[in-house]
Amino acid sequence: MGDVTKLAPPKDLSDDERRNVFEHIFRRLAGHRHTAELHAISERYASSASPENAEKLHNDYVHEIDTWAASVLESAWAACGEPGGGQCPKWDPLSDDSTHGLAPLPPTAALEKTINMVLFAHVTSTKRYSAHTRAFLSTFCTPDEDNIVRTLRNPDDSMRDAEKRVKDEQERHAQRNSIMRKAGIGLGAVAGGVLVGVTGGLAAPLLGAGFSAIFGALGIGGTAVGLLATGLASSGVVCGALFGAYGARSTASMVERHVREIRDLAVKPVHEPRESLALRLCVSGWLSGANDVTAPWTVFEGDDTFALQWEVQALTELSDGLFALVKSQAMQYVRAEIIKRTVLASLMTALSPIAWLKIGRVFDNSWMNARQYALKTGAVLADLLAQRAFGTRPITLTGYSLGALVIFEALRILAQRPPSETAHLIQDVYLMGAPIPLNEASWSAVRRVVAGRLVNAYGSNDYVLAVLCRASEQTWTVAGIGPVNVKGVENVEVAGVDGHLKWRGMVGEALLACKAPGVNEEEVERQRALAEKLAKELDMTEEDAEKALEKGLPDEPANEAAAPQTPVASPAKSASPKSIGSPGSPGRPSTPYAVYQSKRKPAPTA
Repeated sequence: MGDVTKLAPPKDLSDDERRNVFEHIFRRLAGHRHTAELHAISERYASSASPENAEKLHNDYVHEIDTWAASVLESAWAACGEPGGGQCPKWDPLSDDSTHGLAPLPPTAALEKTINMVLFAHVTSTKRYSAHTRAFLSTFCTPDEDNIVRTLRNPDDSMRDAEKRVKDEQERHAQRNSIMRKAGIGLGAVAGGVLVGVTGGLAAPLLGAGFSAIFGALGIGGTAVGLLATGLASSGVVCGALFGAYGARSTASMVERHVREIRDLAVKPVHEPRESLALRLCVSGWLSGANDVTAPWTVFEGDDTFALQWEVQALTELSDGLFALVKSQAMQYVRAEIIKRTVLASLMTALSPIAWLKIGRVFDNSWMNARQYALKTGAVLADLLAQRAFGTRPITLTGYSLGALVIFEALRILAQRPPSETAHLIQDVYLMGAPIPLNEASWSAVRRVVAGRLVNAYGSNDYVLAVLCRASEQTWTVAGIGPVNVKGVENVEVAGVDGHLKWRGMVGEALLACKAPGVNEEEVERQRALAEKLAKELDMTEEDAEKALEKGLPDEPANEAAAPQTPVASPAKSASPKSIGSPGSPGRPSTPYAVYQSKRKPAPTA
């Protein structure tokens, strides 16, 4: 059961201290708002939309953020005990965001109780947990979300616990004129001591004098009592909105309704769901076995964690194709050249067109095929997110390789929807080894949709991804190989990823390098065993490199043990116009590389 006393503001803060806490919240809220608007400004200037449409999107987003900020401020005002009296200060978009000159915040315990109250009041009043709310409040402390869930799930049990606390308090202080006796309140006023839970929240008798009696006896009064009463009374409605279709039921019916072009799609729990206030959705990039849908993500703990299963057959064929590719004579030669040169860029620019032609001969279509399915899956995921299939709680998205492309495509499509539908969905995003071009407009739009962190984890010597993208995108400068120079995108280089297949065993290491919350280091250590196994299989000694260089590139494709050819899927309707394949690829345009380069914008500067 929940402890409602942990949701009430601390009793031992003075008026000045409460006013100081509110001022910190006000100013840092202004800072969060200003940062969000900067992301929208970056998108506006990079957008290819008409000036009128770009301006409307920008204004709608800023209005949505200002409305959200004003509602958070109201909750903070009440949680801080209405410092100074009167009405809550009006939200001003031009508010000062500097905390310089303010007194320090109170000790952690007192601050946590205040933030818990802000969160409880905001969630129950808005019937949603905005990703912006979580990203913002987490800058102060880690709210006790588990206690809030328990309280909302079992409001009557929480009140029984509060009543018991009052009785215990009365017994302990019976000889010293207890709080209850001083107030002239008998427990008989609390509905005869009987609490009756109803589906919508608390029993009606608790919403009057009885509720105030219990909390008054515990030293909780004023506006806090009203906020707690309102929140507990509406707990059933709040829970229904928060947890959506993927609460404890975790049914696949909603997903099935969205499946058209994707042959198989499902959401699998990584751990037993416990209906946390936030959740993670993880997407793998290829599958060496069925358990690879969820296995890479067991490094997470805490929030409900799900994995998106998509196109198992295509991803299994991709895994086979990638392993065959890296063992081919052509790729062994490329790997040896990297060992010799130490810098991937120097090799990629030095290879002649004839060399690229020879390398291209060993390719099967599994990468192109899976990539097209990734774009289609991203469109379906965007629809699921927009329809709140996972409830109205913050979502963190994490994926590697083509899984990262699924996520990016979903976010790109969400960015085209009205901000009122998308601004509060996504908290953080972690993309690892992402085969995504460095398109400023797309990245700026995605950055605006993400309330918290957008992290690009890359391996600067991932020669496999470089070759794959050179063949499918006509450019090897993608996010998975180097930084994305767009405002608000964090770039983290992950050491040890010198081949794309190593990402599977490096997920935990990469998340630690990104300082992602909720990573279990013991699970990361267990994952290292797989990383070491892959390293032994894929790494090349200097002696092996010399032999590969002596062999050189193959003259005939017959010398290569390429994986079986698979048909390329028809292009996804939502595919980005920048997705241009290699000349002559089945089902893909044959735009010359020079023409493609002339259409691209120059790389953005920081």
